[in-house]
Amino acid sequence: MRHVVGLYTPKKTEHSWLLDPLDRFVFRTDNFHSLGYFSLIASAFARYAQRDPKVGINSINVKFRVSADDLDDALVILRDLETALSQRPISWREYLGEIQYPRQEKQPLRPLLFRRRAVRVIQRLRALTIKAQAEDKCLVYGNGVCYRALCGIRLAPGVVYS
Repeated sequence: MRHVVGLYTPKKTEHSWLLDPLDRFVFRTDNFHSLGYFSLIASAFARYAQRDPKVGINSINVKFRVSADDLDDALVILRDLETALSQRPISWREYLGEIQYPRQEKQPLRPLLFRRRAVRVIQRLRALTIKAQAEDKCLVYGNGVCYRALCGIRLAPGVVYS
């Protein structure tokens, strides 16, 4: 699955949710390592998913925004995440659950993560948040069909998106 976080200006036009490629950050969680980095930040921002669409951030076809009023809180969340990461070793294995391949026993899913990469993810999100504040914009998150719409990828015929 793909997830996107980016800047947008609230408008009442049809394409108001389309994100500029320079102002967005994409997680491709079909890769276990990317999923590990995503899991680090997802739990911190899950409250916004619970507040707006009232579903979990790991559900499919989720879209929510972090409004201008919430950006200060988002910066605090990111600072706290970076502080927590500074306490971690240079690399570690993050437990994400178990996986079972056909005709094999369950195996723990534990990708190797690096503190430096995780900090870069947080710094990129912080830069987007600061830019949103400076330009009076909001942050928006989406995955699934919402990801496709936010990135300007045409939907398959017959798919309805609101």
